[in-house]
Amino acid sequence: MGGVKVKIRGIYATALTGLLLEQGFEIVSPSELIQARFGLTPNEAPEEALIIDRRDRQGVLIEGVKGAVEEVVGALRDVLVYAVFFPLEVKGPKGGGGNPFAALLGAKARFLAEFPQPVKELLDQIRARYVPTLPGHHHLKVVDSQRVDEVEGGIPPEELPAAAARLREELIYRHFEPGRTVEVWHGKARGGFSWRGVVAEFVPGEVLVLERRFRAGGTYDSLELPKREGDHGTVELYEGRWWGRRRYFRADGTSIGEIYNIHTPPELYPDGVRYLDLEVDVVCRPDGEVELVDEEDLRHKVEEGLIPEALGIRALEEARSLVEGLGRGEIARSRSP
Repeated sequence: MGGVKVKIRGIYATALTGLLLEQGFEIVSPSELIQARFGLTPNEAPEEALIIDRRDRQGVLIEGVKGAVEEVVGALRDVLVYAVFFPLEVKGPKGGGGNPFAALLGAKARFLAEFPQPVKELLDQIRARYVPTLPGHHHLKVVDSQRVDEVEGGIPPEELPAAAARLREELIYRHFEPGRTVEVWHGKARGGFSWRGVVAEFVPGEVLVLERRFRAGGTYDSLELPKREGDHGTVELYEGRWWGRRRYFRADGTSIGEIYNIHTPPELYPDGVRYLDLEVDVVCRPDGEVELVDEEDLRHKVEEGLIPEALGIRALEEARSLVEGLGRGEIARSRSP
């Protein structure tokens, strides 16, 4: 890797420092904590690439000299195969005073990285090579970084799993009481949208069931049926699973159909839920027909580089397995598959 100089800050600093050191990068301006964890010495050489948390802490921003940034992104892609990287437009500051890259504005690059649940989980494992780490460390750090540090620093390693379970209850699960309205962030390649649902049922670590109401007008995606006044439905989201089930009903309870949305395993937060939609869906019609839809949309997103190839392959594997299971009747059409 040519010893590219990288400065890292934020909640992913330990994991990314370990990952990049293993790949031959040089870590500059390491914090005192990072120095202690990795046996590094102070190094005040100017960085060629800077990695910092995104504002929402759901990934990182990587910026700096173009060639260096591209090497860093390439190394991260090789290991974090489910991470999504978006190139950003580079805008040079007026005057360039104090900017170490001011003379290289024509050769800068910026990337935004999205770390869905499987990536955070892998980063937990990388971090655990160097320091005792709670299961779900990075997910919990997004919620309350200081509280995670307090817990991790005060217990022996063998107690970390039980401590993580208590912390998930304290920071996240207690917020999902029935009747509460929560926001669901439905992430898409370069964007996404949010919707709201009312908690109907919640089994911590297993399933969250949300109720929805629909207005008349338009059609249901994939089902291609009109929305009518009084329509309602449920959304079932399963922690650890790569799909969720959506059920749609008319006002009188007649089934409109079901859609199994393929997405990264959902992450619960105090204010709602987050996942990355993977384009393909499995449709179950009232007559029992099962169909995989939007496969071409996924292929195009992979070809355009908007969804990593490994993530696209996993999405198709999940969708096809679901089609086969539903066709054989192995996945029950009740609330809990």
